[in-house]
Amino acid sequence: MPATLLLRVRRIMDHDLSTTVAISIGVVAALLWSTLDAGSYQRIVNTSWSSGFLQQVSLSSVHAVVINLAMTIFFFAIGLELARELRSLSRSAASKLVPPILGALGGMVATALLSILVGVITNSHVLRRGWGVPMATDIAFTLGILALVGRRLPRSVRLFLLTLAVADDAFSVVVLALTGGAHHRVLGLVALAVMIVIGVFVAGRQPRVGWSLVILAGLWICFVAANVEPPLAGVIGGLLVPAKHPSTLKLETSMTRWSSGLVLPLFALVSCGIRWHQLTSHTGTLSLVVSLVVIRILGKVLGITGGVSLARALRYPLDESISWPVLFGVSILCAIGFTVPLLFVDVLFGAQGTTYYAFTAGLLVASLVAALLGTIVLRIANRSA
Repeated sequence: MPATLLLRVRRIMDHDLSTTVAISIGVVAALLWSTLDAGSYQRIVNTSWSSGFLQQVSLSSVHAVVINLAMTIFFFAIGLELARELRSLSRSAASKLVPPILGALGGMVATALLSILVGVITNSHVLRRGWGVPMATDIAFTLGILALVGRRLPRSVRLFLLTLAVADDAFSVVVLALTGGAHHRVLGLVALAVMIVIGVFVAGRQPRVGWSLVILAGLWICFVAANVEPPLAGVIGGLLVPAKHPSTLKLETSMTRWSSGLVLPLFALVSCGIRWHQLTSHTGTLSLVVSLVVIRILGKVLGITGGVSLARALRYPLDESISWPVLFGVSILCAIGFTVPLLFVDVLFGAQGTTYYAFTAGLLVASLVAALLGTIVLRIANRSA
């Protein structure tokens, strides 16, 4: 009976909608908790419980533990998936990645430029400084919404969206690492480079998954020492996992389940709480929320379609089954996301305060609008096809 129950739980966690449902539960719980009892929410989530070693390694509160430690599992799963995709590519298949990759870059550039432009027009220092916030797309959440559209959409649409979202997250992680507001420590960066070299050597000599977890722990410590966002160690750790070991795929599946079923809902719970009285008491917060919604949706649509158009001009066309209306709907769905964007906000502005709450509200509203609008557009495009 326990084995049967465990099998059922795994099947539920592997479903396309499981992550969407789990994250949604975390978001709703955070909003309800912070609305009904903002004091206890802030006290439990954000209160620092240590000023010693735990603070030095960025683990001094519940929020810090989830952001800096648990989210490493999420990025580790992304690194494993990215490594698997890169290793499985043939030369002919690699050419098919050009449209979604250019689409991802186009969406990132367009949202960043729109953020700066709107910031200049509205005289918003927050939007100008936070140009990297609206870049990233949530992979699992977006694919979950796509599953709601129906099974009649061509399989190539899901592959296009998956490739675009993975590239989007990977590039956004690089931008976050390079533009984080913290002052990086030289000795930590040197130690990080040495650890990467050791990881490459170990991957070639000791093709065991256990060694990969040891390397991941070492990378995490080096990221802390270098004063770079620690969870980003997961991406490098995933890329360094031995490719040919039979346990690698099993490890990826396990990390994805832990990420979807526990880490991301916890992230939503500790990150999406809002102090409404503090948000509504400051002038300009509504303008910031509305601006972010427009930047996310308009930037993704213009940037992704522009990137795909550039790919076509370079003679890398889309799959014939992906029409322009379908591409338009997919580009709207790519405005869904708050995981990496909220990490940007945390690094740039801190995890508390009116600015953080305004960005949180804007990202949640943009995700909701994008999910509804994208679903409608794709359903109409599907019927027309």
